[in-house]
Amino acid sequence: MKKLSLIAAAVSAVLFVAAIPAKAAPLTSDQQDNLVKIQTILEQKPELIDGLLTSLNMYIDQENKTAVTLKKYHDWLYNNPDLAAFGTDNPKLTIINFTDFNCPYCKRLDPVLQRLTEENPEVRVVNVFVPLQQREVAGIDTNSAQYALNVWKNDPDGYMKVHDYLIRKNGRHDKSSLERVAQVTKTQMLLDASNTLKPTIDKSYQIFSELGLNGTPAMLIGDQILPGYLPYDQLKPIVEEALKKLS
Repeated sequence: MKKLSLIAAAVSAVLFVAAIPAKAAPLTSDQQDNLVKIQTILEQKPELIDGLLTSLNMYIDQENKTAVTLKKYHDWLYNNPDLAAFGTDNPKLTIINFTDFNCPYCKRLDPVLQRLTEENPEVRVVNVFVPLQQREVAGIDTNSAQYALNVWKNDPDGYMKVHDYLIRKNGRHDKSSLERVAQVTKTQMLLDASNTLKPTIDKSYQIFSELGLNGTPAMLIGDQILPGYLPYDQLKPIVEEALKKLS
């Protein structure tokens, strides 16, 4: 009886987790088939139950913490004029993109996001800079994230030009690359670090960490958290589905 109760508890937990991403949506036939397979495996190997149940409870706990964090920082992420953004000013869908100008996968994702905003005039992308790979640059009192935010704050019309140059650079930025971008875009005066930007970057790190993220890029689209790079053909249907839900 105890064995059957444990199996039921484990399968119930799997059912709960399977339903999380889709909210109230019913399980698909594939999900139902997989649950039957899980129950069969657990009946044959009951020694797996305790470990599975522990892992599932940890997963559910993290999901709950994530939901609380997103609610807590929703306004800061979605309605913050200090965060650089592109796309429409009146979006139906806002994509939050945790990114780093020194991250190769972030550089690959950026043109995908720009293409999606061009094809979907109801979409806006908010970039939350978390310079994990380079907080300091030798020989200069700023870094790529601080420089970009400084341009966004003081020269918003010229921001995208600076943004695109920063994204195009292969590898990490250094003093020379930042000075080159500033010279080409005539934003040399904005290379000076601004102490007013530090709280924004610190808060970005804090939210990134509280969401349980540990690498860039990572996106928030609708009720989904998408860690890592996604190519256009995978990201496009996710964006379309999110827009459809908002219609």
